[in-house]
Amino acid sequence: MLTLRWCLTFVTIVAVAGVCAPGCERRDVAAPPAAIRIGVGAPPTENRRSGFNFVVDMLSTETWMTMRPDGSISDRLANRWTWDDSHTRLRLSLRTDVLFHDGTQLTGELAARSLRESVAEGANYSFSSVQEVTPVGPSEVELRLSAPNSFVVPDLALTSVRLPANRSIGTGPFRIASVTEQLTLLEAFPKYYRGRPGLSQIEVANYPRQRNAWAAMMRGEIDMLHEVSREAAEFVEAETTVKTYSFQRPYYIPLVFNVRHPILKRAEVRIAINQALDRVALVRDGMNGRGRPADGPIWPQHWAYTPDREAFVYNPESARRRLDAAGIVDKPASKGTAPGRFSFTCLFFADDARFDRLAVLVQKQLAEAGIDMKLVPLSQKALTERIKTGNFDAFIFEMAGRSLSWVYEFWRSHKGSMNNTGYVAADATLDRLRAARSDDEIRAGIAELGRILHNDPPAAFLAWQVTTRAVSTHFDVAAEENRDILSSIWQWRPAEAPRK
Repeated sequence: MLTLRWCLTFVTIVAVAGVCAPGCERRDVAAPPAAIRIGVGAPPTENRRSGFNFVVDMLSTETWMTMRPDGSISDRLANRWTWDDSHTRLRLSLRTDVLFHDGTQLTGELAARSLRESVAEGANYSFSSVQEVTPVGPSEVELRLSAPNSFVVPDLALTSVRLPANRSIGTGPFRIASVTEQLTLLEAFPKYYRGRPGLSQIEVANYPRQRNAWAAMMRGEIDMLHEVSREAAEFVEAETTVKTYSFQRPYYIPLVFNVRHPILKRAEVRIAINQALDRVALVRDGMNGRGRPADGPIWPQHWAYTPDREAFVYNPESARRRLDAAGIVDKPASKGTAPGRFSFTCLFFADDARFDRLAVLVQKQLAEAGIDMKLVPLSQKALTERIKTGNFDAFIFEMAGRSLSWVYEFWRSHKGSMNNTGYVAADATLDRLRAARSDDEIRAGIAELGRILHNDPPAAFLAWQVTTRAVSTHFDVAAEENRDILSSIWQWRPAEAPRK
């Protein structure tokens, strides 16, 4: 299987490098198009944050507020928001020039109805504390909470505004014209409040895997590659007909422990595992250098983040001494067991090379400390089910970290949590962070959380990721440093045709 996978990777790299089979031709590009086709290497799913659905939503809908790259909040459809003294009533003031795609104006009444539907759907984790949403006049809406919740405003910056009773209609720069199993067509919305988009149409095509989308771009079938694989990035960057745009993605990859495990329940063992991992090498060899080592689940660019002064440093000798002191010593191989100190299984998502390669490297590094980590590849559905039910020793996957509500939802133990690890050490700190009423309280909460996760680690936080998108040079892209270019696609224009 390993040989087959690397053969497929080689074929993909050749395609991405621009080597076409006989009869393969690029499109005639004499006249720059006013339409663009985006290829996404992942089919649609029920998850609104998956690749294909994310692109369509980003083009056709908008959020109540905007989350900047540093996690701070600025205006969008709501241009002002204020808390009352109890921090349980939030007043949103709305723009008065916003239209839904069917021509309906956004009002306080429609905003309240849309928000109620989002709350009922559980669109974001903090919405469980929202008890009531009411319109206040023609252009304001008020949310009443059961208790102070500092995550509500950031979560509103992640919540799409949709027309009540018809959730396919939004207020974004492009409106959905047609949907098929393989392709979604969007058209420019001429009454978009920030100005008419520079592109007339956008087609979003889905492909089974990234490599299928890469090959389609090299054949000239698509104009933009939603995500470039790390294995192919250098070849895409060398292609003269496309330009690449990279940004730090606020998703980290951890090795998460089930603290109910008879050995992993011991904090000194989890600390030793952290010391045995060379995160710099993991990023270099497992991610082709397209990432950065992680020291926790808080986005390093977050406005309230401060680097952990006690961050784990690669020190395999210290890891071995710590395990020896804990009485977990090297044992020779016996019938049915491998040599080493102890063994545990690690689940990972089998259909994504990111996790496969990292898991193998982590396994190798831990083996050098005498720890036997057995790998179990699973489908995403099977992996998710086992995580939710706690049926695992450890797992490797990705998680979001720019929104503090995501950090809370994953690492706070509670009924219905998306993660069932048995870890409770950070519960009180996370609760205080959720109830924070000031920036200073949020900073203090994040610093305290960092100390707890270092002294009693629920995981080995491995790396943050870098994502690369590729766009045909036929388009002028409105790019901002370290920001996803999709956020400005309404400002893109066809490139000027070269003069003869």
